[in-house]
Amino acid sequence: MKQFIIIFSLLLGVLGVKAQATFDYFYLEAEKCRLAEDYSSAMDLYRHCLDINPQAPEALYNMGLLYLYLRSDSLGTAYIRQAQERDANNPYYLETLAALYLNKRNAELAIPVLEKMASLQSRRSDILSQLVQLYSTVGDTDKAIGALNRIELLEGPSPELCVEKFRLYKEKGQLDSAFVQLQALCDESPHDMNLRVVVGSQYMQAGDTVKALEIYDEVRRQEPANTNLQLVTMDYLRDCGKDDLYNQMRDSLLFSSDSPTQLRVLMLKSYIADVQRDSTFAPKLTAAFDTLLSRPQKDTDVLIMKAAYQVYSKQPKEAVCQTMRQVLEVDPGNETALRELLQYYAEQNDGKGVEDISRRGLNYHPEEIAYAYYLGMALAEQKKLSDAAEVLQQGLRVRTEDVHPNLVSNVFGVLGDIYYQQDKETEAFAAYDSALVYMDDNIMCLNNYAYYLSLKGEQLDRAEEMSYRTIRQEPDNITYLDTYAWILFMKGDYAHARTYMDKVVNPEKSDEELLADKQLMGNLIEHAGDIYAHLGEPETALRLWKLARQKGDSTCTPQLKKKIKKKKYIK
Repeated sequence: MKQFIIIFSLLLGVLGVKAQATFDYFYLEAEKCRLAEDYSSAMDLYRHCLDINPQAPEALYNMGLLYLYLRSDSLGTAYIRQAQERDANNPYYLETLAALYLNKRNAELAIPVLEKMASLQSRRSDILSQLVQLYSTVGDTDKAIGALNRIELLEGPSPELCVEKFRLYKEKGQLDSAFVQLQALCDESPHDMNLRVVVGSQYMQAGDTVKALEIYDEVRRQEPANTNLQLVTMDYLRDCGKDDLYNQMRDSLLFSSDSPTQLRVLMLKSYIADVQRDSTFAPKLTAAFDTLLSRPQKDTDVLIMKAAYQVYSKQPKEAVCQTMRQVLEVDPGNETALRELLQYYAEQNDGKGVEDISRRGLNYHPEEIAYAYYLGMALAEQKKLSDAAEVLQQGLRVRTEDVHPNLVSNVFGVLGDIYYQQDKETEAFAAYDSALVYMDDNIMCLNNYAYYLSLKGEQLDRAEEMSYRTIRQEPDNITYLDTYAWILFMKGDYAHARTYMDKVVNPEKSDEELLADKQLMGNLIEHAGDIYAHLGEPETALRLWKLARQKGDSTCTPQLKKKIKKKKYIK
């Protein structure tokens, strides 16, 4: 009998080893599928693992994660809870479960999980901080204070801990214990007058004005110019309805040459708040800015504040930009001012302004490709093509890694246009290809690339595909419609070319209407004539060619005169 029991036990052991080996095999396969993002197969394999061993915490946990990924929160949470119950001290399971409860804002379920985590990882004050918040949420102030005491044992006393314990004791109505914390705060840093001001503010909020003013007087004796003391004094005057004294003190701090910039900005914010409540205060604010800015500026804070107010009060952009130009006089490399001015000049089509600001920007921030982009375009408009190409190439070489790919695409696109104007077709097409790598729907690049390919009569299928993408995005853009119609013309599909070109140059319009349309360039009207010539309508073609010549904008081909003279299309 004894021998039989031994053999049976050995048999069970062998079977258990085989089951574990089978479980391990399928679990690893499930993990492979999960990592390959084949979640359906992974779930099937995890289920098979649980058929072999329903108590396996690792399989339960990963099943839970999959259900969470599939937005089945209740099932996912249930599986992860089971995994944690099977392996109660696993920190990963506990952390995931706590996060789930916290996301659901279920404090009652989260608290025991976090307490378990805190007992296992006694050095983690972040867990204790979460417990403080949760105990406060459920109204268990004593346990919240207890958690703060545990943090204090780990990290030592701190002003933040004292203030939080003060708040909790005050919440409980235990004012004596609350103010013990404030006294401890002062004792900890006896020479820190800013802390004493904080303590005085708490006494003021608690209604003990006498104690608060006593503390303020002590700070005033030690540090008469203490900024925080001045601010709380102003608050006290305002709360007491002593508006005249409040305004006098505010102006004194605002215009005093001894006031630090940070304090001066706070006073200006107070002025702005008054204007937001009552617009009749606006002249006083304007006068304050004028007074401050009549003095030499050591920094840009007041100027930036003025610009922000100008934007808020919807003052003309020119006024904002005038302030930004003053910012550059104080801080020539100020990026806020440079970007604001660059945008303004670009919107105004002010090439000289764009060039000036772009050069300044490149001088102080050579790694910012936006300045190279705008400077390159400004130089290209002046026909300084070599200089423009050099600026753009340098911008691409030194650009930062975090630059937006759309901007890089635009730089390559402009570079392609410049190369094409320099008769460097190979370099131009390479630049266009690079532009489309960074942004495959860069429609300006797609249009120009497609048009230049059509002029060469090469890769017309690709050109058509690129051009069609532009008119899908902007179906009313006459430039893109002209390109698409011209590609169809080059492919010999004249009927379809006419369909799109009629949207650009409507032959039913009068000569006067077509000539008066400033969007219609001569080359567009010439293209329309070419299409009608191939459709067997020579009279319409001749009419359009003559109108193209009358435009006189130098965009037509040299063959236009011969077309008119011979009354037929000439390639």
